Formats: sequence, structure tokens, C-alpha cells
Amino acid sequence: MTGFTTWLQGSAVGVWTRESPSIWAYPTVLTLHTVGFGVLVGANAVIDFRLLGFAPRLPIPSLAPLYRFMWAGFVINAVTGAMLFASDATTKAGQPVFYIKLTLIALALVVTAVIRRTLERGPALREADAGPGPCGRLAALSLVLWAGAVTAGRLMAYL
Repeated sequence: MTGFTTWLQGSAVGVWTRESPSIWAYPTVLTLHTVGFGVLVGANAVIDFRLLGFAPRLPIPSLAPLYRFMWAGFVINAVTGAMLFASDATTKAGQPVFYIKLTLIALALVVTAVIRRTLERGPALREADAGPGPCGRLAALSLVLWAGAVTAGRLMAYL
């Protein structure tokens, strides 16, 4: 892995992200990463909180368009995250918290997909409208996983 991370850090993307003559390069990438996470986690949280019983008059099917925002946020994060990783790949690849972050994101995406698949079924949708059940437990897990991913990401700067 050391050879790959050394190559990645020395790649054009890694060098540009880290050493761009513009003072705006790295901060812009980092800001876009933060905005992408905000869109992804924020849209996800709206659905999760609805499934936990908040805003009961809000019909769950009306939240389906939020999944497009989640995917947009995820794409922004994947691109900017790769750029941020490339800028300091040898260091980040050695941080256990980086792998924790990636694991939490992967688990959160799986839970989000399971929630969506469950909600797309008619009977499950009516159960979710009735109150917290399996969807509510998944929503709570989703919130914990996303909070953990955000926390792990922030800790990367300090560990």
C-alpha cells in the first residue's frame, strides 16, 4: 500500500490539491467536502427523523426526492474526499480513524439503501406511518452511523 499512497500523493491531483499556488484550492476542496456531507447527512436526517416520529403530518412518500440530494452530496464527497486523501495519502492511509470513517460511511449507505427499499414497499410504508418500528430502529442506527462518520472525519485532522 505504501507504494500506491506515495504514487497517489505525488500525482498531479495530490500535488495540485496540496501545493496549488492559489490560496483557494485546498480550502475550496475542503469546503465542498463539508457542503457535500451536509447535503448528504442533512437530507438523510430529515428522512430518519420523520421515521422516528417527528413531523407526523409530513407524508413519507413526499420525502423521496431527498434521495437525489443524498446522491449528489455523496458524489461531491467521493470526488473531494479522493482529492483530500491524495493530498496527504501516506499520512491518512496510516490513520486508523480514516478506516473507521470509511467503514461508518459504508454501513450508513447500506442502512440508507435498506430504509429506501423498505419504504418503497406499500405495507412497510403504512407501518412507518403508524409509528417507530423496524424503520424507526434503522433510522436511529443511520443517525448514529452518520454522526460517527462526521466525528471520525473531523478527528482525522487531530490524530
